Amino acid sequence: MHFLLGLFWLAIVIAMISSYVLLPYTLYMSVRWRKATRLARLNQHDTEEPVTFWQPIDRKRLRIALIFVVFASLSAYAKQRVKWIGEDNANLKAKEYWVSGQVLNGFRQALTTVIHPEVFIMFPANSLQWAIYQQGVKQFPEKDGEVGVWQNAWFHCHYYKKGRRQLGLNTGTSSDKMRLLLDQWWFCLETMATCPFADKQMEEEHYYRDYPALAFSYEQYKGFYSYKKVGSAQRLAMMPKHVNRSRLLSRWLWELPSKWQVSPKALAFNVAHPKIVALLQADLLLELQALIQGEVHERKFACDNESVKRYVTTRTEFVAPLDGLPAYKRMKENDQGNRLYEIVIDGPGPRSTKYILSHYCQIDVAGQEDNNKRRYIEIGKLLNRTADEQASHLSKLNYSEEVEILEEQFHGR
Repeated sequence: MHFLLGLFWLAIVIAMISSYVLLPYTLYMSVRWRKATRLARLNQHDTEEPVTFWQPIDRKRLRIALIFVVFASLSAYAKQRVKWIGEDNANLKAKEYWVSGQVLNGFRQALTTVIHPEVFIMFPANSLQWAIYQQGVKQFPEKDGEVGVWQNAWFHCHYYKKGRRQLGLNTGTSSDKMRLLLDQWWFCLETMATCPFADKQMEEEHYYRDYPALAFSYEQYKGFYSYKKVGSAQRLAMMPKHVNRSRLLSRWLWELPSKWQVSPKALAFNVAHPKIVALLQADLLLELQALIQGEVHERKFACDNESVKRYVTTRTEFVAPLDGLPAYKRMKENDQGNRLYEIVIDGPGPRSTKYILSHYCQIDVAGQEDNNKRRYIEIGKLLNRTADEQASHLSKLNYSEEVEILEEQFHGR
């Protein structure tokens, strides 16, 4: 039954992909015909036979193109079946929809390498992908982490793998669309981290590999929950729901490397792709930073909190691990690695967190900031401060409300 339904969806997928070939070529023929007709009229050839819409070569080209689409789709389908419907796999009823949907997803991935996933021509393919997803997830038991994998792989990877933003979203002001997207991301993060995986291969090849990138995207955009991204960190720190989310997500990120350790496949993949490790460490630092800030506003901050211990440990692993070069320095994309360092070590939030831990807990954290910047040197001179003194002043000023709370808690220490 589900095998036949999977074939049904595959047939629709092939028809959909074929339409993406037929329609552009038909448009090309229409433009060509109009141009040829106009030239014929200008040359006063009205008495001759009208220009034909179909040229002899057109049918041959379309026939070859459609044969290629069918052959490529069936080959991709067969390859997906071999990979995902075997003796070692699970949720085989759902997999019938997964293997058909993967054919469409592969086509969408090819298109979105050159165009944005949300442009109008992608709407039919995206809608069909959602339809397959809705039918497929009905075949899972009540709780299975694979559901989160499906949604992330089919609808969210297309954005963060190319570093794209969603269309129609202002980077400063929130919107219902952005909050809906964040809710979808959270669903995937929560489902993959908390629900068991019946299919070990799906867990290793998608959850273990894709989770850090999705978590990093969520962290970068969660400020929209406060209705204005700029200056959102403090507003989120005063919202119990989002402080708790930082607590949960930091725990899930903290636990993921332990899961990697028992998977030779994951360990080998991470060695070849250090970006995954760097992203996990970076996002874990940001989530712990948000959690520490939230604990200050909850009046629950303490120097021996688990959040503080994990933050100190993770900064050391990010900056100076015991087993060689840091992951961010081993990334092939050097500029991205440097950008990660700037975000989690040299940014305003990390500087303020470092100030709090140093001033109130006498805890030194790893990582050296760059104070040789104009905003520290030149402004510092105007205020008779060194660059280091100006940087320290700004770190304290950035957390002025948090410092006020801590001053009261630590009795003006």
